[in-house]
Amino acid sequence: MGKSLYDILEVSNSASPEAIRAGYERLSAQFDPYSAENQGKEAIRVRYEAVKDAFFILGNPEKRSRYDRDQAGIMDSAIAHMEVVAPFWSLPKVIVLALVLLIGGGWYYKHKEAEAALAAQRAIAEARALEAQAKAEADRAAVMQARLDAQRERDRLRQEAQTRRELEHASRSVDIDRRRQESTERRAQERQAREAERKAKRLEYERQRAEAAAVAEAQRRAAREREALCRIERERYGKSISC
Repeated sequence: MGKSLYDILEVSNSASPEAIRAGYERLSAQFDPYSAENQGKEAIRVRYEAVKDAFFILGNPEKRSRYDRDQAGIMDSAIAHMEVVAPFWSLPKVIVLALVLLIGGGWYYKHKEAEAALAAQRAIAEARALEAQAKAEADRAAVMQARLDAQRERDRLRQEAQTRRELEHASRSVDIDRRRQESTERRAQERQAREAERKAKRLEYERQRAEAAAVAEAQRRAAREREALCRIERERYGKSISC
């Protein structure tokens, strides 16, 4: 009969999980195909893979229990069959049956090894798929965050531009109002100056008229007074002395 997984790890069937792990660590280090002394040795690589597959099953309590039950079932079946037929079979037939059982057990062991390897590959593939999915989710989240940050930056720049335009518009409005106010005040001052100038001219004209009228009145009064004086002189002296 071929070696069991316990034989491959060089531990007993009742070995504790710690003993199984210790056997795996010791043998995996001993048959490491990547070490300098083991590189290029195919037998070492095969032994290393067998140790790894054995630990993959025996290191898992559920898989170990299933393996122990399968091995016990095979042995019980073989023993029961041999007990039933042994009295009726000859020694060569028993040897042939033992060979058949040995070959069947080897095939079963190889089949279990293949299943374990397939399960390991499936678990690795699932882990890689989950890792790829997680990475894709992380990349998608990073892209969404980058888009959100870019949108926020665009909104901030748009808001700053809007605020700047509003400030410029307010500044222009204030400047326009100031210039309009200055223009209004300047026109009012010019109008007041023109009114003051017209008033001054009118006053000057009225003063000149008043002065001319006063001069004319004085001249007329003087003429009247001279005429009166001349008349008095003619009446008193018979002739005009002043005229």
